[in-house]
Amino acid sequence: MTDPSSVPPRRRYSDPDPDGPDVLCLIGPMASGKTTLGRAVARHLGVPFIDTDAQIVAHHGAIADIFAADGEDGFRTLETEALRQALETADVHGGVIATGGGAVVRGENREILGHRFTVYLEIDEETVAPRIERDQHRPLLSRQEDEEPLAKWCRIFSERAGLYRETARHIVDVRSGTPSANAERIVDAYRRFRTSRGGI
Repeated sequence: MTDPSSVPPRRRYSDPDPDGPDVLCLIGPMASGKTTLGRAVARHLGVPFIDTDAQIVAHHGAIADIFAADGEDGFRTLETEALRQALETADVHGGVIATGGGAVVRGENREILGHRFTVYLEIDEETVAPRIERDQHRPLLSRQEDEEPLAKWCRIFSERAGLYRETARHIVDVRSGTPSANAERIVDAYRRFRTSRGGI
């Protein structure tokens, strides 16, 4: 397990070059579809897809094990570093970056994401309920005492909803529509943003 204290010091990010490669970030609560939509958006733009949670697992092991060994604070430190590294790669090669549901908890991450074209995937309890029921591998939604996973999702979402809105440049309602259609909406919004900034 990586010692969180070994993570490099904070680095600030400025607004991206309007003529640089395509780079956008997706934020939203657990089970909002960031990975599925991220892959679809990346295909539309012809750029790599980067999932920060997947990067953490590849370099540090299972997220549940990180939570057990280092707690949520230890995981959040690794998450910030994964976000930095993803953006460094995307700034060179382009990229669509899917962040973890709790990425916005840290002010540093909100600052980094606030300088990017960051899209908030807005969703609700009814839409995520069947997804959560199928997925038993989210550490923050593990059963604790009498709190059911969906009830815990609702509580965590209520704590973070304002942070998602504060951080995003654009909001897409993903409570309806196919992944393909929602991906096209994100791409259209991104291209309008690039044009407004004088980009290609």
